[in-house]
Amino acid sequence: TSDANVNFEPRQSYLFQTITKWGDLEVANLSLAKIDLAAEKNIAAATVFAKFLNLSYFKGIAGLDNFGLLNDPSLNAPITATGVWSGLTGLQIWTDIQRLFTQLQQQCLGNISMEDELILAMSPSVQPAMITPMQNVYGNATVEDMLKKNFPKLRVETAVEYATSAGQLVQLITRNVNGQKTGFCAFNEKMRAHAIVRKTSSTHQKKSGGTWGTVIKVPAGIAGLLGA
Repeated sequence: TSDANVNFEPRQSYLFQTITKWGDLEVANLSLAKIDLAAEKNIAAATVFAKFLNLSYFKGIAGLDNFGLLNDPSLNAPITATGVWSGLTGLQIWTDIQRLFTQLQQQCLGNISMEDELILAMSPSVQPAMITPMQNVYGNATVEDMLKKNFPKLRVETAVEYATSAGQLVQLITRNVNGQKTGFCAFNEKMRAHAIVRKTSSTHQKKSGGTWGTVIKVPAGIAGLLGA
């Protein structure tokens, strides 16, 4: 017989809210300058929510069973980079990426290949290392050229959260292992717009949302390299 294993890990959601309010007089004054104040404030609220959700997906919520892509306790410890990538040669950087892929393969017991969908995640300040030349070892190729040649379905993603207090972190993530999704960002609601409350000379509206952080179903599908 074939079966499925189901585990219910304890996770706690975190609810948050913001209030947008605009006065009749300020709306009237700014409308003379062709500024839609109510719309601008709603855009600001949506931007704040998106940024907070994004942060929770990386770091979770302190004090709760709510973890992120960088601090989930089930993740394997990252390996150490050869050195800061900005000071390495293209060949050294490429060797570090090979070591990272080897680590991922070992964690997944060989159930992934170079043809799988992979994400190489790093901070924006590390990304320029991808265009480091290979010193003619492989013609005029850069590290990025080598990635495209050897990992056809790999894509590079950047986020400032990868610049951690312990150093620059690089993660190699496989989208799935044996058909099982590695993980996903979870939320109660991204943003709920509550009823508009009309007062004597102003308008208020609450927006609320909730996050579960990042739920990692297959921790072995994520390998890290610290100190890049």
